[in-house]
Amino acid sequence: MARVRHSTFRTLYVPPQGVPIRVPYSFMGAPYGDDELAAVRRVFESQWLATGGETVAFEQQWCDAHNVRYAFTMSSCTAALHLAAQLCRIGPGDEVLTTPLTFVSTNQAVLGQGAVPVFVDVDSRTWNIDPEQIRARLTSRTKAIFVTHLAGQMCDMDPILQIAREHDLLVVEDCAHAQAASYQDGFAGSFGDVGCFSFHAIKNMTTLGEGGMITTGRDDFAVKIPWLRSMGSRYPDDPREDGSPGPRPYDVDDVDGYIPGNHRMTEAQAAVGQAQLRKLPGFIARRREIAAKYTAAAGELDGVTPPHEAADRLHTYHIYALVVDQARTGFTAVQLGERLLHEYGIHCVNGLYRPSYLFGLYRRRGLREGSCPTAERIAANALQLPLYPQMTDEQVDHVVRSLTLAYSKLRS
Repeated sequence: MARVRHSTFRTLYVPPQGVPIRVPYSFMGAPYGDDELAAVRRVFESQWLATGGETVAFEQQWCDAHNVRYAFTMSSCTAALHLAAQLCRIGPGDEVLTTPLTFVSTNQAVLGQGAVPVFVDVDSRTWNIDPEQIRARLTSRTKAIFVTHLAGQMCDMDPILQIAREHDLLVVEDCAHAQAASYQDGFAGSFGDVGCFSFHAIKNMTTLGEGGMITTGRDDFAVKIPWLRSMGSRYPDDPREDGSPGPRPYDVDDVDGYIPGNHRMTEAQAAVGQAQLRKLPGFIARRREIAAKYTAAAGELDGVTPPHEAADRLHTYHIYALVVDQARTGFTAVQLGERLLHEYGIHCVNGLYRPSYLFGLYRRRGLREGSCPTAERIAANALQLPLYPQMTDEQVDHVVRSLTLAYSKLRS
């Protein structure tokens, strides 16, 4: 049985063979320090723990950083996606064009409204939904397009938005991987009708393990979000803008026929989010620095394809994955990962996201393997290398050297 021991920022994984891990795959995506501790202490001392001034400040800072008109904290990105589907008034009989290469919560938000996810294959270079294939999947029942900015690189939004305008479709951006990622002159979450962000523990910035944000530029959506995320009982002027309690004409009602829930973030999470947001540019810069070294090394290996960064986008590298072409290398991504683990002490993760329609929840609805061949190929042949800001230069160099050595040994 493998053993896992936890230290401040690192996971020390010892495989059965007893080879110590020199570079773990961290499941804490951003470092915490004195600023985050001070933020939590500030909240404790205020004796105001839920939906107050820290929440309001975090939301405003998010608007400023991502150039969006409205931002509302959420308990998770999954909750934000479900809210987005409700704001778009998605319901039974509607079809939503979406990507199969994403975390399952993206498309479960569609299923949750009784609608049908229609999977569109991905671009072979960026791994994001392919705009050229969207048109072929349109029907009279298409209501919206859900896009996921996978691994930290935004989708090609111009053609997607053009299709949406032509066919009067709503666009929801799943930005779980894409805090501060950009496309041309705009940030993730500022293009579609709704944007949904994650601050889960593994993301590029986090809020005490869970948390999310929902953004919109639409006045009609913004007035509904406080009701939907807070049991239908919170009015837009409650609390006041400074976070203090305001007039509370208490009543509960549905929103467009949807029953509101509780999707709020705590004040401690919002305070930590402000500290992390200030550090986010530095986190991204370090991720990009590490990614550049990985790409330089992988680019020399025939049959191994590093991530492609489109010229009009800023990739934030939430995930760094290589795609291994077995026909050219003579070995699989799994074999490369095993060699890196057992000989060089580098803990990688096999695969990318399994296409959503291959899970039982979707297969029971008649979806089958072969629907999106490009997505299936990428998912099956990917290997995620460890990449996070806490990595030392020594660890990064060890990964680079070991990748080349492991490749050579497997080829020979």
